[in-house]
This record gives sequence, C-alpha cells and structure tokens, in this order.
Amino acid sequence: MIVKLTHAERDTILAALHRWQSYPAAREADLIATDGGKHKPLDNTEIERLCKRITKTETKRDARRLSDGDTNDARIQTN
Repeated sequence: MIVKLTHAERDTILAALHRWQSYPAAREADLIATDGGKHKPLDNTEIERLCKRITKTETKRDARRLSDGDTNDARIQTN
C-alpha cells in the first residue's frame, strides 16, 4: 500500500511516534496500536526503526525529485 503524505503530515506522524515512545504503558492499552488486542504494540526500538524508514523514504524521494520533477508529496510504502 502506498500512502501519499505532505511534509507536514509526515512530520506530524514522526512527532507523534517520538512522543509515543514516552508512554509505553499507554501503548499496551491502546486498541488502535494493538488492532483491538490482536498484536503487541511496537516497542521503542521498533518505533525508532519505523521513524528511520519514514525519513529514509523521504530522503530517497527528495533525490529522485531533482531528476523527475516529482511533487511535494512524500510516498511511504507499507507492507
């Protein structure tokens, strides 16, 4: 699945993920983070890895924009 985000949306997601790292107890109780208890929420290491993936995706897109005239949207691909 590809999700197109503006820079502001991407930055908000990154900020929320970093803030979320400060509240591990809340993550366990959050139904969205656990898909209704179907899985454990991401731990701090997994959140940091996700933030790096999002940032890395943006960096690759910025480099590509110089050559193909891409728009101001970030593309984040998730599995």
